[in-house]
Amino acid sequence: MDGNGFTMQNLARFRQRIREKAVDPSAPPVLIVALGDSVTQGFMEERRFDFEAVYHHRLKQLLEARYPQTTFSVVNAGCGGESLPGGARRLDRDVIRHQPDLVLVAYGLNDACGGGRAGVAAFQDGLADLVRRIRGATEAAVVLLTPNRMMTHDNDRVAPRWKTKVEPFIQTQREGVLDAYAQAVRRVAADQRVALADVYDAWCRLEAGGVDTTLCLSNGINHPTADMHAQTARLIMQTIESLG
Repeated sequence: MDGNGFTMQNLARFRQRIREKAVDPSAPPVLIVALGDSVTQGFMEERRFDFEAVYHHRLKQLLEARYPQTTFSVVNAGCGGESLPGGARRLDRDVIRHQPDLVLVAYGLNDACGGGRAGVAAFQDGLADLVRRIRGATEAAVVLLTPNRMMTHDNDRVAPRWKTKVEPFIQTQREGVLDAYAQAVRRVAADQRVALADVYDAWCRLEAGGVDTTLCLSNGINHPTADMHAQTARLIMQTIESLG
């Protein structure tokens, strides 16, 4: 089996499930679980969710347009304020018991803020263990997402209660700490032979092209706008379709 063997095999099964449901309406729906933090849960501006705009709902819409005879269901297993260890604690209850066909895993933002550079190795090890647990207990394909960029400067979108706390977020982005966590996700994806949707790279390319990516954050800190959620959905769709 080559380096992408497991990824290819499980994405092939995912596509097989899509065909199965299209042919047999009585077959179970194709089930996706999105595991992650507040971005995955659907937080936008301060204290506001948008479950229609969140990236995994947009992905469901893309899949439905691409495969109109297939029914897709998504379990939103996002949890605001959570880092990777919290997701690991919830894995059996919120992911494995559903026996999904596809699992999206998106962490790094809170891990970077809470763990700093010293926490990168533990984050990488924990993410690898999470992938192994999913693969050991389900037949699901796994797509790892690198985090989006965070704020690089103060701005009017930041809610008053966060105004005194913006500097650590800015430093985490400007000093390359979040870059290190994104790179850890990439290493796990390569080592564990699972698919990668490199959201962070897409944001960095925007920034390199002259876009102020802080303005792409609905809360001005770390929650992407609806448009950026849509971009993430397209990136995941491209990732799925490019691997076989």
